[in-house]
Amino acid sequence: MVCISDIHFGANLSCHISHFIESALDPGSNPDRIVIIAGDMTQHASKPEYREATNMLRSLLDEGIRVVLTPGNHDFGDWIGEYFYTNRKARNRYRSLTEPVFDQKEIVAVEDYDSIMRCGNNIFVALRSTHRGKARSLGIIGINRIREKQVDWAASKLSSMDINGVMIHLVTHRSLWRDSGDRHDAIYQPGYIERNLLEKFNFHSVIHGHNHRYLFAGTLTPRLGVPILRLSLPTISDRNRKNRIGYVRWDAPYREIPEFVAL
Repeated sequence: MVCISDIHFGANLSCHISHFIESALDPGSNPDRIVIIAGDMTQHASKPEYREATNMLRSLLDEGIRVVLTPGNHDFGDWIGEYFYTNRKARNRYRSLTEPVFDQKEIVAVEDYDSIMRCGNNIFVALRSTHRGKARSLGIIGINRIREKQVDWAASKLSSMDINGVMIHLVTHRSLWRDSGDRHDAIYQPGYIERNLLEKFNFHSVIHGHNHRYLFAGTLTPRLGVPILRLSLPTISDRNRKNRIGYVRWDAPYREIPEFVAL
């Protein structure tokens, strides 16, 4: 599969997008015919940016590529936060963006902006990770939550499925981990996710974006120490000034070190 995050339409170069699409459509580069997009397709959640995002998705879906999609904070225009101000235009644009994605035959469950997709022996659980908590102390920060009801929904769906011999992957925008040098906070209180999803259903990997850099590790979850593979995706946006830009190729059975494709 080919994995990408933080595209930030409105702050990137078209040649980079074209290169990625060519790679995603190339059977030699993407034999699994799966694309992971881990949030922040847009920069300001504007109509022109969403038009570009829609065109990109159509170029993949029309060629039979299976797309796993989750939203990022930029996609909702959440600079103040949903409990103080909700950018409903951005949310409506994102919901329209998801319609053809959620209409794929591999999608087995959808709830709001979350989805579960089954591709052969792999299940991808994509959960929005940009909810805001109600605590006043968070101020204008803290848009970094996966709600318990999202976890409970995913757990309920997985419990009803035959998952023997299946690899399960969690796809989010925000990371469970906070690394040295990170400018962004990690997901708030990840213990509930670890206990009720990752540990309970023996997840194979966590795939996320947001931090704009590539990282792959066999590691432990931050609270409960659940063994898992972590794949942090780089940005493809030219606005990045700190880390190398590019995308990632990771071939089944998703155990070996992925290939970082620099642009």
